[in-house]
Amino acid sequence: MNSMIWPGAIAVLGSLLFLGAAGVFLLAVQYRRHGRLSWRRTITTAAASLYGFALFSYTMLPLPATRDAYCRPSVAVPQLQAGHFIQDFAAASQLGLRSFSTSFTLWQVLFNIILFMPLGILAVRWLRGNVLTAVVLGLVASLAIELTQYTGIWGLYTCAYRVADVDDLIMNTFGALLGGAVAYLPVFAFLAPPREPRAAKAPPRPVTRPRRALANVFDAAFATAGVLLCSAGANLAQRLGGPSVDTKLVDLWVPTVVAALVFALPVLAPGRATLGQRCAWIRISGARGRPAPAWQAVLRTLLGFGGITWWVHVSTGIGENPQVPGLNTAVLVYAAISAVCFVLVPGTRALAGVLTGTGFADRRAAEAETV
Repeated sequence: MNSMIWPGAIAVLGSLLFLGAAGVFLLAVQYRRHGRLSWRRTITTAAASLYGFALFSYTMLPLPATRDAYCRPSVAVPQLQAGHFIQDFAAASQLGLRSFSTSFTLWQVLFNIILFMPLGILAVRWLRGNVLTAVVLGLVASLAIELTQYTGIWGLYTCAYRVADVDDLIMNTFGALLGGAVAYLPVFAFLAPPREPRAAKAPPRPVTRPRRALANVFDAAFATAGVLLCSAGANLAQRLGGPSVDTKLVDLWVPTVVAALVFALPVLAPGRATLGQRCAWIRISGARGRPAPAWQAVLRTLLGFGGITWWVHVSTGIGENPQVPGLNTAVLVYAAISAVCFVLVPGTRALAGVLTGTGFADRRAAEAETV
């Protein structure tokens, strides 16, 4: 029983870690593509993530301790005879019904079928395919798994450590077929995302505070991921023998370069919006809802969430500037005032909008009122 439970526990843990790290980016892609968030689309994406990790856990784990751990005679020999499980069924049934119902071969076949049924369901509901789509997807996925097992994860291990079985390929594909068939039952209707036009073709919608807050969340995720990846890359290069880099220099310049890529350069480009705002389909607007001039858009970004985010990353790395005592406190107070203005100021201008005379409009609107 433990051999069935622990891979499931690993799949749950892996999917939670993946969604925790990539969840915001998946939501940003969803909003960018569809112009809104859908709980059904989000739940189905989470379910697909959990299933993907489960498929890996149950077919690839546990990994050998060394590359040559399974290089011994008669270990992980591939089974290339189609229908070999029928002979095993016959041998088990000769010992009685009870022996057959508890035989390893029977439960292995049933598990291979059950393991691929969710793939068929997702193929029909999530991907909006049909039974044929489910069968083809199941066949391709199972073939990829069996080849990966046969090659020891494509040469990562010297010898195969799990048995590549053609009967597994047949049963997995049959499981996807059954999943595709049962996917049409009403109980699985919630897995189908709503049918909506692409965001680019949808009519403009009012820019609300929740929508702007979501754009800020996207921007914060992009900036944080950029800083972490660049800092980790610099550290790895140094450990591999690259030139030594001053830590304080990295703490200053990495957030600055990332802020330029996430906030400043996208705002200067046509569209007048940061990366997160582009995902949320909003832009900085000037007079009468028209796109703001470049200088005005950049100034708003520096006085708004972009500048605050940059300072958070810089101050975290280099700490309080001794030449300007109390600077962190001043920025913190300014950020708090901005947050209060975000809630209290009419419309959605917030403090940066009031200081620069700018607002926000839906990117799809040719002309809109300044909000």
